[in-house]
Amino acid sequence: MTCTGARLAAFFAMDNQLSVPRDVRRSSNMENLNPYDPPLSESHDIGDINPSSVDTITSRFSFTSQHLIDTLTRFRSQHSGRRLWRWLRWVAAFIFVLVAIAGLFIPQYFASAFMVALAIFAFFPHKIDDYLATRNFRRSPHCNAQQIIHLSDDGFRAESEIEQTDLKWAAFSKAVIFSDGVLLYRGPKMVNWIPDATLDSTDGPFRIRKLLTEKLPTNHVVNRSDR
Repeated sequence: MTCTGARLAAFFAMDNQLSVPRDVRRSSNMENLNPYDPPLSESHDIGDINPSSVDTITSRFSFTSQHLIDTLTRFRSQHSGRRLWRWLRWVAAFIFVLVAIAGLFIPQYFASAFMVALAIFAFFPHKIDDYLATRNFRRSPHCNAQQIIHLSDDGFRAESEIEQTDLKWAAFSKAVIFSDGVLLYRGPKMVNWIPDATLDSTDGPFRIRKLLTEKLPTNHVVNRSDR
């Protein structure tokens, strides 16, 4: 379904560093939970991550509303049962439309209008969720902040204009490999989306996949249904 807003701000593109601030996470609750939690204020000693090291993989991007939506889309695509839920939504929407049409002949115009609203929501729940997520996100200090993520054998470092977070690989539960980037999971509801286009070297996509395969359980996505 969609977190009609409860996952609405998600991801933590960097958890500030990809964790979306807590104010972004309020909305409603349909299919997904909010994969974004507030950034960690403390750092964890993981050794010396040297951003200038040739072994360090670096991603640089602006944490925009679009980046947030891209993260939510990939997060939703990994929900088991999403296809069944989509079919149930369409069936429900069709029934709502039929009831709305019948209401025009009774006539029950208010009830018909209400049924039409339910049909629209059933057809486009993620659109509504995305709207609520981006609306709240734009009020956050993390909106449009410049993000830098460093990944190496030592761990994960996320830096922004606001704060910095260091994590050991043990903090992550798995990685999902997409054709255009990777999604890192810290538990079932917190994720980091790192697009290939943001990596600082031409061999970055290959290197980040190799590193994640060595450090985390990985799933490879061949075909993906975003909605």
